[in-house]
Amino acid sequence: MELTYVYRGTPGTAHIGSSTFQLQEHHLYVINSEVVHSFETILDEANQVVTLLLPGVWLRTVVDQETLPVWGPIDLDLEEPVYQSLHRAVKTLVAHAVAPDNDRATYLINLGAEYQLVGELVKHLTVRGQLVTDQLPLPHPLRQAVSELQDNYAEPVAIADLAAELNYSSVYFSRYFKSYLGVSPKAYLGQIRLERAAEQLLTTQESIQEIARKTGFRTEKNFFVTFKQHYQMTPKTYRERYAARQVWS
Repeated sequence: MELTYVYRGTPGTAHIGSSTFQLQEHHLYVINSEVVHSFETILDEANQVVTLLLPGVWLRTVVDQETLPVWGPIDLDLEEPVYQSLHRAVKTLVAHAVAPDNDRATYLINLGAEYQLVGELVKHLTVRGQLVTDQLPLPHPLRQAVSELQDNYAEPVAIADLAAELNYSSVYFSRYFKSYLGVSPKAYLGQIRLERAAEQLLTTQESIQEIARKTGFRTEKNFFVTFKQHYQMTPKTYRERYAARQVWS
């Protein structure tokens, strides 16, 4: 289980399953195990997030059941009165993540906050009734497809070959994929390539032409046009605007 908490600013966009969220201050984004997700963020002094990971083995021990509850909704405004206790637990854990303190008293305070956090999630968010796609782990064939697209984005990828590998027709596979992720396999592959390219623009000194080649774009022109359509600026402008103040956590 992954929890992403925005404790400062509006750092960007989260893609969770087939939904897209604009990250808002003091909001908590709950991401169930194995749900495909990605972030488009610019992190600096004014825009900060903390991600809390809740291990499955520990959660099963705390919740005392073999199958973990599926939690939703995805986006929680922790400033709403109903989530006051949940917000208190999150803020305690975030404060420790930002400024670690290893003394015994702090350890016990954080341990209590961890249990309070899980209790509040079970109390407020356990789904009863029909589940939506964004709350469900991907079926195994789609997990395999997503993994292959993420691993091989830099190479020419034939969606028809991937469908055949999973024993699906191209048409059925595309519909099946889109029903879970909200986009076609081709569009998902394009998103991965853009995300990797944006990351390399901010973290390397490689030329734009080389980044385009390494992230699977056929030509530098194709990369330029696709990048500008998505980010509303050229790769060069993106690098100049954000690289100097990028902070990775």
